Amino acid sequence: MPEFSPVMIGVAILLAGAAIGVTALLSPKSRAAFVYAQLVLMSGIYVGLAIASLDAAEIVQRLNWSALMLESLIAIGFVTVGLGVLTSSKPWLLGALILLHGVVDLGHLLFGFAHGPAWYAFMCVIYDGMVGVAAIWLLSERSAQN
Repeated sequence: MPEFSPVMIGVAILLAGAAIGVTALLSPKSRAAFVYAQLVLMSGIYVGLAIASLDAAEIVQRLNWSALMLESLIAIGFVTVGLGVLTSSKPWLLGALILLHGVVDLGHLLFGFAHGPAWYAFMCVIYDGMVGVAAIWLLSERSAQN
């Protein structure tokens, strides 16, 4: 596992804090849409990383196509389930989906998938953990009433 600097950890915490702050400042009805938008973005980034790993100048390797297909299926799953949760009466489950995405990030980190840099997956584990827990709290009925 590569080494990660305290600066990277600090950047991940700073970005997560900013996202949590924006979520908290939004009206309760807008919070879920913002959290869903983050989920869509984080799912799409891995698809983009898989596309970027394709080498058009050489013969395209099967591994890269497999990564693109896997990341696309994962992204479709998160986007579809997230949309269902967004329209449900339990928007706090969006936070649980972000935590689940953190588990996917952890898988990228531990298994060293070549289509994404290890530092990115590491920062995302931190980000997803913080934002997921905060989203569960901010999207809960008790918090939304305040």
